[in-house]
Amino acid sequence: MITKNILVDSALIGTVHFYAYVFNTDDGVIGFGLFPNDGARPICYLLNRQGNKVTLHFDEDIILYICQQSRFSTMEKRTLFKEFLDYATKMEKKAARLVFRDVKVNYLADSREMVKYKRLYIHYTDQFSSSKNSTLFAD
Repeated sequence: MITKNILVDSALIGTVHFYAYVFNTDDGVIGFGLFPNDGARPICYLLNRQGNKVTLHFDEDIILYICQQSRFSTMEKRTLFKEFLDYATKMEKKAARLVFRDVKVNYLADSREMVKYKRLYIHYTDQFSSSKNSTLFAD
């Protein structure tokens, strides 16, 4: 269970409203994450488990759900992903200044996993996909 402590910012990207929170885990670890549609779990987050290093994590279930729900064209997905990455990078830098001073932060934009998730989102297709219906996240 995550306890959201401080709302830092929010942004609407496509049809998903992302909320950036400073949070605590059950075991008291401080984190910073982006919560889609103000849900209970962040799609990506930074944790300070060790005293001197902040680690980057992703929730693959949420990522896959967003991929499955997206009805945008490939070009629209490219634009939306760029908007998301720009916003996430801006929020990470803010978190590094406000929450994780004096520790090394592994940034989202530098993550190899981010390349994997970008490809997954942009090129994801399933039997229900159609560029005519533009719903990214239906909750």
